[in-house]
Amino acid sequence: MLIATGVTGAMALTACGGGSDSGDDEASGGGSGRVVYGESTDWPENLMPLIAAGNATSVANIEAQLFPQAYLVQPDLSLEYNDELLTEEPTSEVTGETQTVTYKINPDAVWSDGEPITADDFEFSWNLQKSSDPAEGGCASLLSTTGYDQVTGVEGADDGKTVTVTLGTPFADWKALFSGSNNPVFPSHVMDKGDPAANCEAITTGWPIAEGIPSDISGGPWQLKKENINNGQQIVVLTPNENYWGEKPKLEQLVIQGIGNDPTTAVQGLSSGELNMIYPQPQLDLVDQIADLEPNVVSDVNFGLSFEHVDFNTTDPLLSDVRVRQAFAMALDRQEIVDQTVGQFSSDAQVLDNRIWLNTQPQYEDTAPEQYKSADVAGAKALLEEAGWALGSDGVYAKGGQRLSLRIDTTANNPLREQTINVMIPQLKEAGIEASFNANPDIFAGADKPTSLEAGGFQVALFAWVGSPFISGTPPIYLAPQGDAIGQNYARIGTPEIDALFAEWLTLTEDSEIADTGNEIDRLLWDQMATLPLYQKPTFIAYSSTIEGAEDNPTQAGPLWNASTWSLQQ
Repeated sequence: MLIATGVTGAMALTACGGGSDSGDDEASGGGSGRVVYGESTDWPENLMPLIAAGNATSVANIEAQLFPQAYLVQPDLSLEYNDELLTEEPTSEVTGETQTVTYKINPDAVWSDGEPITADDFEFSWNLQKSSDPAEGGCASLLSTTGYDQVTGVEGADDGKTVTVTLGTPFADWKALFSGSNNPVFPSHVMDKGDPAANCEAITTGWPIAEGIPSDISGGPWQLKKENINNGQQIVVLTPNENYWGEKPKLEQLVIQGIGNDPTTAVQGLSSGELNMIYPQPQLDLVDQIADLEPNVVSDVNFGLSFEHVDFNTTDPLLSDVRVRQAFAMALDRQEIVDQTVGQFSSDAQVLDNRIWLNTQPQYEDTAPEQYKSADVAGAKALLEEAGWALGSDGVYAKGGQRLSLRIDTTANNPLREQTINVMIPQLKEAGIEASFNANPDIFAGADKPTSLEAGGFQVALFAWVGSPFISGTPPIYLAPQGDAIGQNYARIGTPEIDALFAEWLTLTEDSEIADTGNEIDRLLWDQMATLPLYQKPTFIAYSSTIEGAEDNPTQAGPLWNASTWSLQQ
């Protein structure tokens, strides 16, 4: 079976690069034993986290502890500064319109090749992300420049171990700078091509997974060596970074094996011991089957900061009219969607009526207009007819000889999303909208794949945004595209009013103002109906009871957020 083949491959891979199984910490440069994590999301094509091709959960899991991060997201959604990278909590001071943030880097902090981690790396990471405009030395491939575009300078002192970051306007989310696996500190001595255009070209190309990370570089407790990647079998093996200055991993290997989202594979793998941890899309049968493996397997369902939603491609001829998008949303009974999907295994599941704040956050308000509270078939039909559509004899609206037939793309091999769309299809049919399910393996691929989100080759897409306590991750999803720079706004629409509110939002310092402005933004997002929220996405973790230290982190930090601290019971 797939898992057995993968584990055998992992053993062969690490025989030459990862140390022995002797348990001798000094000889192996790390701990003893290994954990095999079954990756159920799409196997990544690219490991560069700043671009769409690398903007995947599987990439975040691989790179959770590979690059330095100033702040680390905790399971309770709080932030803690990285006390192995930094010697003290960073400070922020605002004088007039200028904000100054100071970081004190550990004198012992080095990259895996022995080069010191310094202010040069912070400055390089800023320069990479400060603009998406090539005319200004920026890069259109970037998913976001938020926060970095407010930085006016990065300076080093004390042999580069003190970093002073100056922002021209206060940035409420300053802790997000140089933080998160998708936005860490990058090694300037390895990555800097010496020219903004060349750096942009390198970012755009990214790091194809088969080629690994440049120079096998790492600045965290784990390291990914090219020799430990078997892309054909969908395996990567992380081994301890021998030059890590902090607490080294207690395990000798962390194996990440792509298994797909087949529940049978996951259950059999955990049951046999070929897998030690999974983090799949929760489904009723899977949750029940995993529960039957107790006490050998520990499992838990949580609600984190991710939400399932529908994106409309507003450049598509059928969807460019907001009334068609509104009719689509009005036709849906989102409560039934919840009941027939995530409500099957959690009584806490509920409809989400906000894109900025999720149900379990204290800032959350139900901002949805009344027409989207429940299915309004008559209202949806009236809107379509107002827009010039006529109901055909087959029960589907048409205009100008074209039927209102829409393809809903989603990730491949995902039964929960397939079920979601299967619930939606008859709801839409009642309103005269024909819809079809399409499993798209290229949905998260780069612009070179014509049906990807980035390329815009879709009509309607169902997927999730994986969130964090950092609010600055939200604007790039909704800010108006600037030329070829769409950020993460795959709907390809925006307004000056929304852009201005986001700009204001990121300068606020009072929690109540941040909450209120976020809700104000969401009310405007309902008006443009480019994204329809469905529900706050539950997480499901299951792992062998022999693993000590494992804990779900239901944010973008993911289940491997603290894997370097895990150990195995003897």
